[in-house]
Amino acid sequence: MITTRMSSNVLASRIATDLIQKQSELARAQTQISTGKRINTPSDDPAQAAHIVKMQQAESQLDQYQRNSSIAESQLSLEETALTGTANTLMRIRELALTANSGTVDDTTRAAHAAEVELRLDELYDLANAQDTLGNYLFSGSNTQTQPFTRDPAGVSYNGSDDAQLTTIGLGRTIQTGDSGADAFMRIRNGNGTFQVGTDPVNTGSGTIAQGSVMNRGEYQNKAFEITFTADDAYDIVDAADGSILQSGSYESGTAIEFNGITTGISGQPATGDVFHVSPSSNQDVFTTVSNFVEVLGRSPSSAADRAGMQQSIDQLIGDIDQSLDHINSVRAQVGTRLTNIDSSREENADVKLQIERTRADVEDIDIAEAITNLQTQMTSLQVLQQTYSRVESLSLFNYIS
Repeated sequence: MITTRMSSNVLASRIATDLIQKQSELARAQTQISTGKRINTPSDDPAQAAHIVKMQQAESQLDQYQRNSSIAESQLSLEETALTGTANTLMRIRELALTANSGTVDDTTRAAHAAEVELRLDELYDLANAQDTLGNYLFSGSNTQTQPFTRDPAGVSYNGSDDAQLTTIGLGRTIQTGDSGADAFMRIRNGNGTFQVGTDPVNTGSGTIAQGSVMNRGEYQNKAFEITFTADDAYDIVDAADGSILQSGSYESGTAIEFNGITTGISGQPATGDVFHVSPSSNQDVFTTVSNFVEVLGRSPSSAADRAGMQQSIDQLIGDIDQSLDHINSVRAQVGTRLTNIDSSREENADVKLQIERTRADVEDIDIAEAITNLQTQMTSLQVLQQTYSRVESLSLFNYIS
């Protein structure tokens, strides 16, 4: 039998190594209790530490989404305010148009109305050129540093881009943070949205034509027609493109005139040779609509034909304003929908982050009772090793020589 002998120096060295290890384990246990976390450094659990890093990155991304949501909400709220102001301004202009079309307005009143409408037009430009707190234009599309609308003798110029900015506000969710000025203020169908009507400037009678509506979409052709009076009580409906007569009819004031799937009507007393136009609607910006009103208010009708022409122009203007109001309110509704989407995205982000936090807590956090028990065990082990090391270190042959 071979007996393995170990020198006191080697034994002391091994105990010292164990002592250092136990001190390290005790320090780790104390750190876990003080932080409440099982994994404080990657070496504590490399695999789970990598998992925790990924979860922290996901939480950071969700926090960024929430910040993006706040920025998008601010932008959209400013846009909604500008569009609300635009709608209110148009409502006031519509009131002035109704007053001007009452038939009791004189040149002085029209001049006063024109002065107010000019101010309202300035308001519309200010609203369309609104900026956020950083000086970015709300309706310039992606060209946020470019003023979108400028006035010139020819009318209005749009200087922004045709696209809109997008911001990511959630996992796989983006939101449009604004509308281009072209979409919000310029691409507005005039007339009734499908077709528009008007009188010929050289008409000599007092007839006016109603806006009308589409009765049968299947029969409607998107082309221009003229209602030409061949006598005081008779008219032809003519294809404006080739001059062919579509139909003829006898005239009675206020009686419906139906053709091409639409219905309209003429009131008053047209003269022989008078022409009334029916043509497809086109895009007309809100600034042109209001500028047209200023031009109409500058007239001073002196004859029945002039008064009929003014009434027709204001009737058309009211229709164009109604189209503008419908369009602006439609854009406002879209903005409201985006704001609602931001709220729902915020809730989703919060729910996802809460789930990640719970998962991370399951991986990272300690069981405090178990950790305290482990700490007590480590302290006891350390005390035993310290006592053992002290005794071994003091061993010497001379201690046994008396």
